[in-house]
Amino acid sequence: MKKRRIDLGARFVKVDEPRMVWVVAANGSERTPVPHYVLVREDSQNRRRTLSEAVLLDRNFYRQLQEH
Repeated sequence: MKKRRIDLGARFVKVDEPRMVWVVAANGSERTPVPHYVLVREDSQNRRRTLSEAVLLDRNFYRQLQEH
């Protein structure tokens, strides 16, 4: 299994929806060679999506918010 490069609690915004913040809530399936993550919307915990690490780290799709 590939080493994960994104920590739980990391916050991301989608490039075309910068006001909507997504938080990494859990690791996804361990069965795939590419790590996946379960994200929840910061303002609505019942809104979830599972994304690959490659998509989250692609700056054409998502940007990671820096913690202060």
